[in-house]
Amino acid sequence: MKRIVLWTILVALTGSAGIASTASNKPFIRVSTTPDELDLGTAIFFAGIHEVPGALKVEVESNCLHGPILISTTPLERRGGGSIKREDIFVRIPAIGDYISLKKPVVIMPTSAGPREVILDFKVHAGLDNPSGQYEGMITLTIVPPV
Repeated sequence: MKRIVLWTILVALTGSAGIASTASNKPFIRVSTTPDELDLGTAIFFAGIHEVPGALKVEVESNCLHGPILISTTPLERRGGGSIKREDIFVRIPAIGDYISLKKPVVIMPTSAGPREVILDFKVHAGLDNPSGQYEGMITLTIVPPV
Protein backbone atom coordinates (compact mmCIF):
# COMPACT_ATOMS: atom_id res chain seq x y z
CA MET A 1 0.00 0.00 0.00
CA LYS A 2 1.15 3.53 -0.66
CA ARG A 3 0.79 6.75 1.25
CA ILE A 4 0.76 10.06 -0.56
CA VAL A 5 0.88 13.25 1.44
CA LEU A 6 -0.01 16.50 -0.32
CA TRP A 7 -0.07 19.96 1.21
CA THR A 8 -1.46 23.07 -0.27
CA ILE A 9 -0.02 26.40 0.68
CA LEU A 10 -1.92 29.42 1.93
CA VAL A 11 -0.05 32.63 2.50
CA ALA A 12 -1.83 34.77 5.07
CA LEU A 13 -0.66 38.34 5.50
CA THR A 14 -1.54 40.20 8.67
CA GLY A 15 -0.89 43.69 9.91
CA SER A 16 -0.51 46.85 7.93
CA ALA A 17 1.81 45.43 5.29
CA GLY A 18 0.41 45.77 1.79
CA ILE A 19 1.51 45.32 -1.78
CA ALA A 20 2.40 48.43 -3.72
CA SER A 21 4.76 49.34 -6.49
CA THR A 22 8.29 50.38 -5.61
CA ALA A 23 7.94 53.44 -7.84
CA SER A 24 5.38 54.97 -5.50
CA ASN A 25 7.68 54.59 -2.45
CA LYS A 26 4.82 53.10 -0.46
CA PRO A 27 5.69 50.27 1.92
CA PHE A 28 5.30 46.83 0.40
CA ILE A 29 5.86 43.20 1.28
CA ARG A 30 5.67 40.35 -1.22
CA VAL A 31 5.83 36.70 -0.20
CA SER A 32 6.20 33.89 -2.70
CA THR A 33 6.67 30.17 -2.27
CA THR A 34 8.03 27.47 -4.51
CA PRO A 35 6.41 25.04 -5.18
CA ASP A 36 2.72 25.93 -4.89
CA GLU A 37 1.94 22.44 -3.52
CA LEU A 38 4.13 20.14 -1.46
CA ASP A 39 4.27 16.41 -2.02
CA LEU A 40 5.79 14.87 1.07
CA GLY A 41 6.31 11.57 -0.67
CA THR A 42 5.01 8.07 -0.86
CA ALA A 43 5.69 5.40 1.71
CA ILE A 44 5.30 1.67 1.26
CA PHE A 45 4.83 1.07 4.99
CA PHE A 46 2.10 2.40 7.25
CA ALA A 47 4.44 3.85 9.86
CA GLY A 48 7.72 5.66 9.68
CA ILE A 49 9.51 8.96 9.36
CA HIS A 50 9.17 10.67 6.01
CA GLU A 51 11.73 13.41 5.43
CA VAL A 52 11.69 15.88 2.52
CA PRO A 53 14.78 18.11 2.35
CA GLY A 54 14.49 21.43 0.51
CA ALA A 55 10.72 21.00 0.24
CA LEU A 56 9.69 24.67 0.33
CA LYS A 57 11.43 27.89 -0.67
CA VAL A 58 9.99 31.08 0.87
CA GLU A 59 11.04 34.39 -0.67
CA VAL A 60 10.21 37.76 0.85
CA GLU A 61 10.69 41.14 -0.83
CA SER A 62 10.03 44.29 1.15
CA ASN A 63 11.04 47.91 1.36
CA CYS A 64 9.89 48.31 4.95
CA LEU A 65 10.43 46.72 8.32
CA HIS A 66 8.17 43.77 9.08
CA GLY A 67 7.94 41.50 12.07
CA PRO A 68 8.84 37.81 12.11
CA ILE A 69 7.35 35.38 9.62
CA LEU A 70 5.67 32.34 11.15
CA ILE A 71 4.75 28.97 9.68
CA SER A 72 1.89 26.84 10.97
CA THR A 73 -0.09 23.87 9.71
CA THR A 74 -3.34 22.03 10.06
CA PRO A 75 -3.35 18.31 10.82
CA LEU A 76 -3.03 16.12 7.73
CA GLU A 77 -6.48 14.62 7.13
CA ARG A 78 -7.28 11.45 5.19
CA ARG A 79 -10.50 11.47 3.15
CA GLY A 80 -11.60 8.07 4.44
CA GLY A 81 -10.85 9.04 8.03
CA GLY A 82 -7.69 9.32 10.07
CA SER A 83 -5.22 12.13 10.52
CA ILE A 84 -1.62 12.96 11.31
CA LYS A 85 -1.42 15.45 14.18
CA ARG A 86 0.39 18.79 13.97
CA GLU A 87 2.88 17.65 16.62
CA ASP A 88 3.96 14.87 14.23
CA ILE A 89 4.79 17.39 11.47
CA PHE A 90 8.20 19.07 11.72
CA VAL A 91 10.05 21.87 9.93
CA ARG A 92 13.79 22.54 9.83
CA ILE A 93 15.18 25.98 9.20
CA PRO A 94 18.85 26.11 8.13
CA ALA A 95 19.64 28.85 10.71
CA ILE A 96 18.51 26.58 13.56
CA GLY A 97 19.54 23.17 12.22
CA ASP A 98 17.14 20.98 14.25
CA TYR A 99 13.62 19.93 13.33
CA ILE A 100 10.89 21.76 15.27
CA SER A 101 7.36 20.44 15.73
CA LEU A 102 4.58 22.46 14.12
CA LYS A 103 2.30 21.85 17.10
CA LYS A 104 2.54 25.65 17.54
CA PRO A 105 3.57 28.27 14.95
CA VAL A 106 7.34 28.46 14.34
CA VAL A 107 9.35 31.56 13.38
CA ILE A 108 11.10 30.95 10.04
CA MET A 109 12.40 34.52 9.51
CA PRO A 110 13.19 37.16 12.13
CA THR A 111 12.10 40.80 12.01
CA SER A 112 13.75 42.38 8.99
CA ALA A 113 13.44 44.57 5.90
CA GLY A 114 14.62 43.97 2.36
CA PRO A 115 14.84 40.73 0.43
CA ARG A 116 15.16 37.44 2.32
CA GLU A 117 14.94 33.77 1.42
CA VAL A 118 14.71 30.56 3.40
CA ILE A 119 14.60 26.92 2.28
CA LEU A 120 12.58 24.67 4.59
CA ASP A 121 12.89 20.92 5.14
CA PHE A 122 9.91 18.91 6.38
CA LYS A 123 9.55 15.65 8.27
CA VAL A 124 6.38 13.71 9.09
CA HIS A 125 6.09 10.96 11.70
CA ALA A 126 3.38 8.56 10.53
CA GLY A 127 2.16 6.19 13.22
CA LEU A 128 0.93 2.61 13.08
CA ASP A 129 -2.64 3.90 13.35
CA ASN A 130 -2.33 5.96 10.13
CA PRO A 131 -3.89 3.99 7.28
CA SER A 132 -2.36 4.37 3.86
CA GLY A 133 -3.97 6.87 1.52
CA GLN A 134 -3.86 10.49 0.50
CA TYR A 135 -3.53 13.02 3.32
CA GLU A 136 -4.09 16.73 2.84
CA GLY A 137 -3.48 19.76 4.99
CA MET A 138 -2.67 23.44 4.79
CA ILE A 139 0.43 25.42 5.62
CA THR A 140 -0.02 29.08 6.59
CA LEU A 141 2.69 31.74 6.52
CA THR A 142 1.95 34.78 8.69
CA ILE A 143 3.80 38.09 8.67
CA VAL A 144 3.60 39.69 12.11
CA PRO A 145 3.56 43.50 12.28
CA PRO A 146 6.79 44.98 13.68
CA VAL A 147 6.75 45.96 17.33
